[in-house]
Amino acid sequence: MDFGVFIRGAVTYDKMLELSLGAEELDYYGVFLNDHVNGFADGGKEPYLEAWTAITALGVHTSKIKVGHITLFNSVRNPAYLAKSATALDVMTKGRFELILGAGWAEQEYLGYDLMEKGRGMPSAAQRVTRLKEAVQIMRGMFDNPVFSYEGRYWKLKEAINVPRPVTKHMKISVGARQPRIIRIAAKYADGINSSGNLANIERIMGIYHTAIEKYGKTIDDVFIHGFAPSVWLFDTQKAYDSYLQKQKADGKDAKSISENDFVGTPEVLIEKWRKAMDLGMTMSVINVKPFADIPSNIEMLAKFKDEVASQL
Repeated sequence: MDFGVFIRGAVTYDKMLELSLGAEELDYYGVFLNDHVNGFADGGKEPYLEAWTAITALGVHTSKIKVGHITLFNSVRNPAYLAKSATALDVMTKGRFELILGAGWAEQEYLGYDLMEKGRGMPSAAQRVTRLKEAVQIMRGMFDNPVFSYEGRYWKLKEAINVPRPVTKHMKISVGARQPRIIRIAAKYADGINSSGNLANIERIMGIYHTAIEKYGKTIDDVFIHGFAPSVWLFDTQKAYDSYLQKQKADGKDAKSISENDFVGTPEVLIEKWRKAMDLGMTMSVINVKPFADIPSNIEMLAKFKDEVASQL
């Protein structure tokens, strides 16, 4: 089981780079940024570096670790142009770019930046998913062919050129998916899926995904399954873990569900939870280790997680 590191909490580029280099030194799989045009705290006015530019710079300033987004916001970029950009980043990093594409969901970004132009606002969920399906098809075609044409509902390409070619022999495309239709699209058109959330959510997603890949003539060996655990708490003792659960219960949360499904607990508890995820086919998970205080302490927590949890999986 591999683990990537979610680095958005670092806020500034210098801190993102420091955290990325620390993760690289610890031999983590990759570093990942969410792809939003603004944050969601303080009315969206918190400092928020644009993710494609930041990840490109991090890819150039690291040497071993993979770089990517969790997930790329499909509505922000023309998919043919994104394929060209992804190819360039693959070349620049010598094959270290990890592509995960999502449909987009934040209405305030559609409205604030007029992403669909002419004040159209956010498309319906069905339209966003169809656009993502076409984007995956376009990107697959451009990764596999130096010249590619496409005729879809939303995009029509006439001999789009993608040269130089990727250095990665087969550029993988993963889709961030939680709902049935997009899960089936991931199974049919993409190379893999990214499922976020706790164990119960992963199990639900995988039930749909496994059925879908079988329908499309694939096996678990033909795809890859990644995850995103947005809030990982590692406790040194059972007493500290129990205190955390008691506080969650006092705050009105379902402590039993948290203890069974969320990626929180002692090393032994976390190992058992990720083994369940592995049994569902997961091979890599992006983690956001809490609490996030400062970069040195976060790197220390990542080292602890690596030693006490990841090394046992």
